Amino acid sequence: MRRVLVIGAGLGGLAVAQGLRKAGIDVQVYEKDTDIEARWQGYRIGLREYGWSALRTCLPAELYDLAWATSGSLVGPGLLWDEQLNLLASGDQIGPPEDARVLDRHVFRHVLFRGMQDRVHFGKKLASVDETATGVRVTFADGTMAEGDVLIGADGGHSVVRQLLLPHFGFVSADLCGAMGRTPLTERFRRLVYGRGTMVKGPHLNLMLGRMEFANAPGPLGLPPTSSYVRWVLLMPPDHPAAQPTAVMPDVRKVVLELIDGWHEDLTDLIKQSDAFNSAIGSPVLLDQPVTAWDAERITMLGDAAHLTIASGGNGANTALRDAEQLTQRLTNDDDVVASLRAYQTEMLEYGNEAVEFAKENQKNFVPESAPAKAL
Repeated sequence: MRRVLVIGAGLGGLAVAQGLRKAGIDVQVYEKDTDIEARWQGYRIGLREYGWSALRTCLPAELYDLAWATSGSLVGPGLLWDEQLNLLASGDQIGPPEDARVLDRHVFRHVLFRGMQDRVHFGKKLASVDETATGVRVTFADGTMAEGDVLIGADGGHSVVRQLLLPHFGFVSADLCGAMGRTPLTERFRRLVYGRGTMVKGPHLNLMLGRMEFANAPGPLGLPPTSSYVRWVLLMPPDHPAAQPTAVMPDVRKVVLELIDGWHEDLTDLIKQSDAFNSAIGSPVLLDQPVTAWDAERITMLGDAAHLTIASGGNGANTALRDAEQLTQRLTNDDDVVASLRAYQTEMLEYGNEAVEFAKENQKNFVPESAPAKAL
């Protein structure tokens, strides 16, 4: 039986592992975190039709149904307000695409983890990989080893697998900085974002709002108890003082409230009532060049390891699930492992790099203009 090793238990890594297990392939997943709850997973993602199609391929029917049951609708127009909540426009250009449904990242990861407890090994930080004539051998930081026929690097934007395959690749900062958080969904706040999404355009700041309203509460379904919420992201120019790196993480709510002082009280109260624990501020990074083909024959990558995107309506997650579907199909149906991975690599690099470029262009629609320089 073919044996596949997956490095990383994020969305893409768990999806491909579910797909391979469903196909009867021996798959083992190695994750550097100590357990499934060790790391905050972010907020909602908009999963498009091709993302759901990939899930249908990779997941058993009961898990696909569970993902759908805990997703949320995006019915209704996107809204554009000014900072005093005067409606400027509404339409389909604001928010995720109309064919999307939203999922909470943390809850969704638990859906993908279900039934995989005996195949996911935590506390396994990758140290090295050796490719042999017939397979791969990996060594972890704790000194343990594993062997298989194929290695899939699904270990995220700062992928160790990518560093081993393409050590000359580096990072550049995206022209984007934001503070983000979530606030329990109430009727008062629902009116701010009753459709696909909302943008509030303030002076040199844009506040993006998105509703994550679960069709069915996750808790009673055996998933992490999570209440419906409004996800907010305050975008600022990268040269804004609040966007500069700091040695100590500030109170995100305090920073945001200072920035939006004088805005409508519904907006300031939205920030005041947000969850302090699940908040962050920072600037995303991109690879300094498009990913190119690598020489390894039995090592491949998926998701951000192969095409690091910035947040763009679930663009990265949808593309990672597409990777998982393609790898599942090729490793299941093709007898020649090396040829199947080469074919996957060629196709994935084309659409993956296109997804990165789309995200880079799309961000220009949301980054606010810098304030004019003051005369000396």
